[in-house]
Amino acid sequence: MKPLVLALALAPAAAPVPAPAPAPASTAPAAAGTEAAESEIAAVEQEIARGLAGLRLPDSPAPYHAVVYVVRAEVLSIDGSYGGIITDVHENQAAAGIDIRVGSAERDQTGVFGQDGAWPRFNLSLLPSVELTRHKLWLGLDQAFRRATGTYAQKLAILARLAGEPLPPDLGPKPEPLVRQPAPPPATDPIDRDGLRELVRALSKRFADHPAIDNGDVFVQVLRSHVTTITSEGVVLHEQRDRAVLAVMADTRALDGMHLDHGAAIHLQELPRATDELKKRGEELVDGVLRELTLMADAPMLDDDYDGPILFAGPASAQLLASTIAVHTGGTPAPLGDNGRARDFEPHWQDNLGKSVLPAFLELEDDPREGFGRMTVDAQGFVPKPLTLVKNGVLQELLMTRTPNPRRKESNGRARLSPGLAWGAAITNLSLKSKKRGSTRKALEKELLRRAREDGYEYAYIVESLRDGNILGPVNREGATSYSTGRKVSLPLPAKIYRLDASGKKTLIRGAMLAPASMRVLRRIRAVGNSAQALPLRIAPGATGGFGAETSMDGILSNTVDVSVSTPDLLLDGLELVVERSENERLPILEHPLRRGQTPPPQPAAADDAE
Repeated sequence: MKPLVLALALAPAAAPVPAPAPAPASTAPAAAGTEAAESEIAAVEQEIARGLAGLRLPDSPAPYHAVVYVVRAEVLSIDGSYGGIITDVHENQAAAGIDIRVGSAERDQTGVFGQDGAWPRFNLSLLPSVELTRHKLWLGLDQAFRRATGTYAQKLAILARLAGEPLPPDLGPKPEPLVRQPAPPPATDPIDRDGLRELVRALSKRFADHPAIDNGDVFVQVLRSHVTTITSEGVVLHEQRDRAVLAVMADTRALDGMHLDHGAAIHLQELPRATDELKKRGEELVDGVLRELTLMADAPMLDDDYDGPILFAGPASAQLLASTIAVHTGGTPAPLGDNGRARDFEPHWQDNLGKSVLPAFLELEDDPREGFGRMTVDAQGFVPKPLTLVKNGVLQELLMTRTPNPRRKESNGRARLSPGLAWGAAITNLSLKSKKRGSTRKALEKELLRRAREDGYEYAYIVESLRDGNILGPVNREGATSYSTGRKVSLPLPAKIYRLDASGKKTLIRGAMLAPASMRVLRRIRAVGNSAQALPLRIAPGATGGFGAETSMDGILSNTVDVSVSTPDLLLDGLELVVERSENERLPILEHPLRRGQTPPPQPAAADDAE
């Protein structure tokens, strides 16, 4: 686990800046900070203008558009385990990224596979410094321009080989002018480092009460970021946010050697304090994860593949939509590769405007005004408005940035930028609504069994949560990795999944995987629950983002944006559960120190087995 939350630049982070000397008046530091920030912004605008006017290479296109992102952040990362503190890092970091376009809005170098979004980045001073910023920006603009001209030549060569309809423009209309806001004053309220360290220590001690768990960590990460976006069109945007997460992750092995992990998080949008309330929520979080993981380790394996109906209940229904709809309603076209469009990287619903994508009784809305994913201006300066994405089951709109596609030419304000400069289209507050009355959980389970019997099964399955790779990272079991082909969507592993017998008995199982599926499976939502609750999530933006992106704790704050998904329980046909078939490691020979006297130690391997 890396000790830092925010990996902003290629070079190591600078050391924390010494505290400034006391000012004569309480408002002086804030005023001085704002003035210095405005001076730096003016210098960046001047360098952008100078770069667009002066960057030239023989027989190469001139630059026509540039964006500079300036990120300053205060980060705290604390990791505790069994009462010990493993990581306790508190830093200030500062960096910038440059996106420069050459050619014209009709055709520039963007949209080439492996090149889009690969912006040159460099460290800045922790406090605004006009001289240093000018120097770094001069070098960065030169580097970005040279890279852009090379990519432009590569793109023209690809286009010269391809037949078919002309491509849409590469850059759509610019946003309406916004009232320019001054740089906000630097935040001054301190992070409760000492209190949060003791909170992590106390919470991680609770692992000793769960001897069936092999390893585990409690994390507190805090990211106070200020991202300034400065464009050659005169747009200056400021986004200043406090974001934090209290997370727990643990792992153990079942008796057959299968490695299992589990994790959960409390997502916060303010500086956390080590209050009694947060401690209580943390205790419930830790105990819940460890209790559930213990039950998972004792659970039986899925005994056979299953292609009957599945009920996604509780968090699982929102996680399912965040793994599918949140990604595949994007409007950014597939990037160009050597052999044409890399269609595997194009959102699957992009060609489905005006077509049925959900049952006719369902509607899908994205509303940025209120909720965990609220925002007033997107990353490109557009004011987002509520969108009806799906009406009567028919796809009406896509999540558009300023990059046009053949069907939509203008942005609708869904460009999202993470503090670590991960960029792309993303939802804000997504809600799935039903025009027909939903059913109670008991009625849904009855309908689930009825449909399963029609498919020849005397049992069915209920998924209550999916494995959260934004906490846990990639699965470390090779057999648990699903390989999709064609236009298929790979879904996260079920974390909590139950077998529902005809008698109504529920049995927790493990070793189940959701086979890759087409987005058409969402047209087979057969019934929904009668209530919905918004689930706050942090997901990576763009075509490779969503709930299944597996950012892990290293990037859970720096490479994600805040969203929420509200949906009732969903009963679906068309998904398939398959048995995970993998080779498991043998259990440790040495007895676990917390299990002495509780379980017999594993038997040593036979001599021929050891060979």
